[in-house]
Amino acid sequence: MNSQSVRYVLSAAAMIVCVASGTARAQVPADIEAGLLKIGKIVDPACTAKLYRPLMPANDVNSKVTPLYPGITIAREVSFGPDAKDVVDIFAADKGGGSRPVLIYVPGGAGNKIEQQSVEANAFYDNIMRWATKNGMVGVQMQRHPGQGNWDDGGKDVSRMIQWLQDNIAKYKGNPDRMLIWAHSAGNGPLGTYIGRPELYGPKGVGVKGAIFMSGQFNIAPVQVQGAGGTGRAGVPGAAAAPGGPGAAGSACGIDAAVALGGPGTARGAPGGAGRAGGAGGPGGAAAGAGGRGGRGQVDPETQLARSSLPELKKTKVAIMLATAELDPGIDGSMSAFNQTLHDELCKEGSAHCPAMLFAKGESHMSEVFSIDTKDTIVSGPILAWIKKVK
Repeated sequence: MNSQSVRYVLSAAAMIVCVASGTARAQVPADIEAGLLKIGKIVDPACTAKLYRPLMPANDVNSKVTPLYPGITIAREVSFGPDAKDVVDIFAADKGGGSRPVLIYVPGGAGNKIEQQSVEANAFYDNIMRWATKNGMVGVQMQRHPGQGNWDDGGKDVSRMIQWLQDNIAKYKGNPDRMLIWAHSAGNGPLGTYIGRPELYGPKGVGVKGAIFMSGQFNIAPVQVQGAGGTGRAGVPGAAAAPGGPGAAGSACGIDAAVALGGPGTARGAPGGAGRAGGAGGPGGAAAGAGGRGGRGQVDPETQLARSSLPELKKTKVAIMLATAELDPGIDGSMSAFNQTLHDELCKEGSAHCPAMLFAKGESHMSEVFSIDTKDTIVSGPILAWIKKVK
């Protein structure tokens, strides 16, 4: 495969579709690509935001104008559970009928549905919500928060949200029978736990038709993922680069902003931190993320296996996409070791269980989500095509 001509690769079941720049012309804008390469393979929200903010509308979440985004009605801070942070923002286009597909976004890092680390970052993640509305969907972004120390707290929170949406999203023009969910980075742990644990489903079932797992990991014991890219863990970018750590030192934009998306307890500048922040799962389902607050507790293999999402993922009817960014920490030219391993395991169950895969050429850990609703369609193009195919 010619890496200079192929801009993204999307594979589903046994079929691999290669889209070349000569036909689709999907590529990271040259100036932004240069900026991302300069930042390097670190997790740097503020510096990445500076690259993408000029492509966004003038207004952001801190603007005082009404409507904030013309043609879109926004319901902010809608409660779905008992915790003060059990809230969602719901976006729906003013024009069009009801019963629209619903796209739910589960953020990484500390779980903030709005990034506020810099002036530029105020635009995110409203960008994903605007993109959803422009493509005929109702957008729902979830505020995720630390649990109480139980390994499945994050999954339970996702469960509460989905059950609330099943009962209420029709009021916002959404179709409760046509919902899809997308997790990034540390958000993969809660989502992976939820999809993999049927006991967390409500009376109406799993509630989603498709799930996108982007640049993260969760418990898939007994499978062990071999290290890759020098991370010393699972070879999977978690979500971590602590303030002032190696990430910040390597930042090219002059902002000390390689922040701890993995939250407290994450190693300074280390990928793979998702398992140690908010219970986002350990390396391939190993000890990290399997027990204790933030996944820092170590548990025995039998307990890890009992908590694994893999058995249910092998049976689920939920369509799955696994996504990796080329500039994710620890990635060296191919899918993350976790994503490739999970893909191969599920494909053993037959083509109906084989996940789609997206390798986002030229994108970084943050640009893969900051690029949504811009002219950079490396990620949004394949995801939209996949969403349209999910039944």
